[in-house]
Amino acid sequence: MRAMMLCLALVPAAGVAQDAALLAPSPISAEIAKDGISPVLERLQALSAPSPDERFATAGLEFLAAVEAAYQWRMAHQVGTEWGMMFGMGADLPTDARVTPFPPEALAQQTAATLAAMERLQVPLQGLAEGPEFGVALSLSDLWFDVDGDGKRAAWEGAGDLLNGVAYFREPAFDQSGQPLPLADLPVIRFDNADAAWLSAYGHLVAGMAELVLAFDPTPSLQKVWDARKAIDSHRAPGSESALGSFDAMLEPVAAVLDMLRHQPDPARTRAARDHWLGTVQQNRLFWKLTEAETDNAGEWIPNDRQVSATGLVFPPGTGPAWLSVLDDAEAVLMGRKSIPFWRAPVGLDLAKWLQDPVPLPLDGAIQGWAVTDFLTDAPMVTPESFGRFSQMFLEGGPFLAMVMIN
Repeated sequence: MRAMMLCLALVPAAGVAQDAALLAPSPISAEIAKDGISPVLERLQALSAPSPDERFATAGLEFLAAVEAAYQWRMAHQVGTEWGMMFGMGADLPTDARVTPFPPEALAQQTAATLAAMERLQVPLQGLAEGPEFGVALSLSDLWFDVDGDGKRAAWEGAGDLLNGVAYFREPAFDQSGQPLPLADLPVIRFDNADAAWLSAYGHLVAGMAELVLAFDPTPSLQKVWDARKAIDSHRAPGSESALGSFDAMLEPVAAVLDMLRHQPDPARTRAARDHWLGTVQQNRLFWKLTEAETDNAGEWIPNDRQVSATGLVFPPGTGPAWLSVLDDAEAVLMGRKSIPFWRAPVGLDLAKWLQDPVPLPLDGAIQGWAVTDFLTDAPMVTPESFGRFSQMFLEGGPFLAMVMIN
C-alpha cells in the first residue's frame, strides 16, 4: 500500500474525448500551489458552513497533510525508505544515507498522528458521497509537499518530483543510469461524489494499519534495536561501510518488527483495526455503486467501463465487479465467515477471532503453528481465485500497482 496514491497521476490517455468544461482546475488548486497544503487546510477547517466542495477538499487535504507530516518527520529524523510500507515511506527524500537512530517513541507518536488525521478526515466526508453533486478539480502540477517545513516550494517538492519512481500508471521510462525520467505535465483530476467514498475507504485502510502497528507497541522493540545498533557501531571505524552494503540498514526495521510480534497486542486496537477495515469494504462498495452510475467523462480518477482515467492508466473492463468479489472475501474473513488457509494443513485460521482476542505472533510460532493453533477453524477458506482473476486483469491490461488506487 502506498500512502500517497491520492496525488499520483500521469499523462491523460490520448485519443479519448473528455468533458473539457469540467476540467478547469478549481480555485483551490491555485491556492494550494501558492500557499501549500497546511495553510489551505487551516482555512477550510475554520469555515462554519462549508460547501460540499469545501468538505471534500478539507478531507483530501487532511490526508495530504498527513503525508506531508510523515515526510517532515522523516527529514527531522533522517529516516530513509528502509522502513518500507510504513505510511509516507515510499518517496526518496534528501535524507542522510547513514542509519540514524530516531527516538524509540517517535515512530509510535508519528503513527498516532497519522491515525488521528485519518479519523479527522472521516468527519467532513460523512454523508458527502450520497449528498448533492459536487466536483473539485485539482491540477496535480499545483500540488506540492513542504518537506523541509520552510513554507516555500522548492524545485524538488512538487508531487510529480517526489513521487516519480514510487509507482507508475504507465510503463516506466528510465535513463541510462537507471533513474526514472522526468514526468510530463501532470493532469487535472476532478474528484466527485464517488471519490468521497473512495477517500473514506482509503482513510479507513490507513487507520486500520496504524491501529495494528500501535497494537504491538513498537517503542520497546525500537529501544532494544537502537541499543544494539549503538553497540555494534562502536566497533566500526567512523565512516566505514558494512560488508552487507545497503542491506545493513534493513536489519533494524526487520529486527524491530520481529520483536514487536512477540508483544501482547492491545485488543482495543486490533478490534479498532477490524472496524476500520470493515469501513474500507463498506465505503468501497459505495464507491463502485456511484462510479457505475456516472455518465460524465471528465478528469476521472478511477473510471467505470464507459469512462477513461485521466491518469492514463487503462482499467480493464470489469474492474469493478472483480474488485467487489475481492471485497466480499475480505469482509467474510474479517467477520469470521471465512478463514485464511494455514500453510501446513488443509485447515483455516480465524483472523476475526484473533482480531477480537489477539495473542502474540512470533514468527517461529506462526510458521510452525504453535502460536496459532487456538485459531484453527473449519470455516470455509478463502481461495486465491477472486484476487487472482483481478490481478491477472491488470497483469494483462496495465500496471499491477493500479490496484493500490482501488484500495
